Amino acid sequence: MLSPAAARRLIAASADSQPARDRARKLVASLTEREVEVLTGLGEGLSNAQIAARLYLSEATVKGYVSRMLDKLGLDNRTQAGLLAHDAGIVSR
Repeated sequence: MLSPAAARRLIAASADSQPARDRARKLVASLTEREVEVLTGLGEGLSNAQIAARLYLSEATVKGYVSRMLDKLGLDNRTQAGLLAHDAGIVSR
């Protein structure tokens, strides 16, 4: 988990290119609405507990969504998912 400030610095340091945006948007389009909501929380640097509270889910349910989403997107960790959320434009910088 990253603090929101650290997440913003990491995002600012990442390259901002059209191919990355297009790839990210295509990947996000494959997600369900609920998965996009969870991904948005990851992009905001929220913990599973914070995402659970926001979406009125249990923490275990959010953990399951994160795991399945990482597999579905071919990502290794939640930081990569957070960066993808920013690249796709579902989280403002």
